[in-house]
Amino acid sequence: PPAGKAREALQERYRVGSLLGHGGFGSVFAATRLSDGAPVSGGAGGRRRRRGRRRRRRRRMRPDGSRAPLEIVLQAKVSTGFPGVVQLLEWL
Repeated sequence: PPAGKAREALQERYRVGSLLGHGGFGSVFAATRLSDGAPVSGGAGGRRRRRGRRRRRRRRMRPDGSRAPLEIVLQAKVSTGFPGVVQLLEWL
């Protein structure tokens, strides 16, 4: 699970439940959104693997002008609410 400020922000908005699964890039937990009781799932970044030189994480510009990791920007672009596509609610 996330640590520090990310954990505090997460606990203010969600009640985190059991581990649903994990892989090389992180873990996914069942959760409940406190504002309306909606069931959601949340990921926690895993340990980063080292390959050769340390690479800087690629960040891209979001429509609101902020910068985010590439995978977040791409997921936000496809999060349209279309059935069968995971919707990105927020990221910390």
